[in-house]
This record gives sequence, C-alpha cells and structure tokens, in this order.
Amino acid sequence: MKKKKRLNNKGFSLVELIIVIAIMAILVGIVAVQLIRYIEKAQIDNDLRTMDAIYQALIYAANDPDVTQDAASMAIVDSLSSPTKLEDLDGTTLLAKEMKDTLDWPDLSKTTYEAHFKSSHTSGLEIYIQYKGGVYNPMAMWATTTDSTGRKNTSYSPTDWTQLETQPCIAIY
Repeated sequence: MKKKKRLNNKGFSLVELIIVIAIMAILVGIVAVQLIRYIEKAQIDNDLRTMDAIYQALIYAANDPDVTQDAASMAIVDSLSSPTKLEDLDGTTLLAKEMKDTLDWPDLSKTTYEAHFKSSHTSGLEIYIQYKGGVYNPMAMWATTTDSTGRKNTSYSPTDWTQLETQPCIAIY
C-alpha cells in the first residue's frame, strides 16, 4: 500500500489573520480621516468660487453703463453701505437681470444660492454684501452658517464686514 505524502500547507493561523485585519483597520482609520478633511476643503473651495462668481457678477453689473443709468438699480447699489442679503438684490431691476445673466441663475433667491453651497452645515445660509467704508469702496461678502476652517462651527453669523477677521466664515473682503 502506498502512503500519501502529506503536504505541510497549513495556511494562515488565526493570530496572523487577526494581526493583518488590525493593521488594515488602523490604515483605513488614518486614510478615512484624511479623506474627510480633503472633502471638506474641496467643499470650502467650491463655496469660495461661488462667492467669487457672485462678487464678480455684482461688480460687472454695477459697472455696466445701462445699469448705471437705471435709477432703481443705482438705488440698490447705493444701499449696499449697510449689510444687504443677496436675495434682496433680486427683482426686476437691470442690476438683478445682469447678475442673473452673468451667473446663469434663474434668480438670486436663497433657494438658488443654497443649492450652490456645499459647506453650509445648517439651514439658514445667508449671503451678505456690504461696501467697506462708503459707497463705491471695495465690497465685502460673507456667508453665514459656513466655516472656512472646516470644523463645522456655525454658531456665529457676522452682521458687519468688520467682524469677518474674527469670525471664520466663508468670505471675500
């Protein structure tokens, strides 16, 4: 009778498998934290681009010769010496029409701009616009319920452009 030769192929032991699974869990934990940070930074960058597009649309519209000759539009531009919500610019004025055309948005409503923001962590996002100083000085824009640091701290809502340096919200100033 022939004896079968036994192969010495035992496979992995349970301890070896547990060690490999533990190492993989640690690596996944480290990678996941970094991935979440990158996603948050990408959302903040997207929101800054959206804010910049709104800012550029407003500057473009306010300097358009047709808009500067429209009394209703210029009244809105002159009112920006105090904080004004973006949706308050919406309406039938040439300023609003030029901004909507530049942004390719149907309107300047809260619903429209909230759809473009990714890093707002609570409802109630509002975009404010205000001249720094008097009329025709550079403008400041900021978005409430956002956090430019990615920490999801939305407990503050600046009410004036001078508070932007101490309030880390998404802003252009």
